[in-house]
Amino acid sequence: MEITAYTSFLLVWAVNLFRVCYPNALSKEIKKKSDKSDCGKGAQAEKTGISVVILTQNQEEQLMTLLPRVLEQAYDTFEIIVVDMNSKDNTRIQLENMEKRYDNLKYTFVPKDTRQISLHTLAVILGVKAAHYSWVMLLTPDFMPHSEYWLACMSDNMTENKDFVLGARSVSSGSSSTRSFYYLQEQSRFLSWALHHQTCHCNHVNLAFRKEKLLSCKTLGEYGVLLSGIENIFVNRFSTNERTAVCIAPEALLLEISETKDKDWKKEMLNQKEAKCFYKHKSQYGLYSAFRMGIIWLLFLLSVFTLILSIWAQHWEYTTSIVLLLILWSFLRTRKLKKLSTLFSIKTAGIYLPFYELRLSCIYWSNSIRYAFQDKKVFYRK
Repeated sequence: MEITAYTSFLLVWAVNLFRVCYPNALSKEIKKKSDKSDCGKGAQAEKTGISVVILTQNQEEQLMTLLPRVLEQAYDTFEIIVVDMNSKDNTRIQLENMEKRYDNLKYTFVPKDTRQISLHTLAVILGVKAAHYSWVMLLTPDFMPHSEYWLACMSDNMTENKDFVLGARSVSSGSSSTRSFYYLQEQSRFLSWALHHQTCHCNHVNLAFRKEKLLSCKTLGEYGVLLSGIENIFVNRFSTNERTAVCIAPEALLLEISETKDKDWKKEMLNQKEAKCFYKHKSQYGLYSAFRMGIIWLLFLLSVFTLILSIWAQHWEYTTSIVLLLILWSFLRTRKLKKLSTLFSIKTAGIYLPFYELRLSCIYWSNSIRYAFQDKKVFYRK
């Protein structure tokens, strides 16, 4: 039994170590673009036109803070289209006043009597249809560009052979460590997959795509009634690895300025589970997620069991070896996470603890159980 336990621990530890040390596509991209000081600061003559679609609902204060930052971007050819989703505050009055001062700012609103499609989906479609330029970018007042070169950096990737450009985002400083850790891992994963395999999903902001790509989407009605997740499904179903670019320059980062409560974040995770029903290769993604969550728990349980076994049998050399191997794995994992936290401007605990990954897996499983017993009507527009 001892030999089996120790061998199992070594095998599981080796698998986890491989996952930490293996240089994924995002790590390789970071090394390639180690010098980003000139991002987006080249000649503007060859830059493409961009339509920034901002979706807002009862966010007057945040919107008025965001708009000047976006309107004053160091970029020549762009416009801002604000789509008001039935706000009850003074958003429309504020936009009418700002529209007089900025020629490249315009706004539209979602009709109140929409029935066949969700409010969010209709807002995206209206914003895209109102766009004058061929490239569209999505944004909400919850985020702020990190730099005046945000548009310029993103536009560097808007070449003739690309249809999608995926950008990165941060989380607010008031977010819980678990939520920060979630976005740290999720962004690393889907950006790496977009570079190397197939785009599985994306951020709902800092997403750029060709206008005709969405307007030519004939199957939008299948999932247009979903309350959220339209951006993820769109990217998953209609992007290809060859025609998708990833922008990880610091200047192209979006900073989250609105705090999100844990309960709202978990609710959004639940909504995304319904959206995943429309994904391509959803079974493969599900199996990978189950493996990822299971392997960390297997390492934790085997570590505890072998430590207790070695102490009980007074095999102190085994106890020391197990502790050293766990310290090595934690050190390498911490170093990798610190690089990602710097890249995405996401603050995490100074020392990486398996607690975050174990707790996140518990949240995933609890959401799965909750989703199984949830009335699916709550995910769709009535």
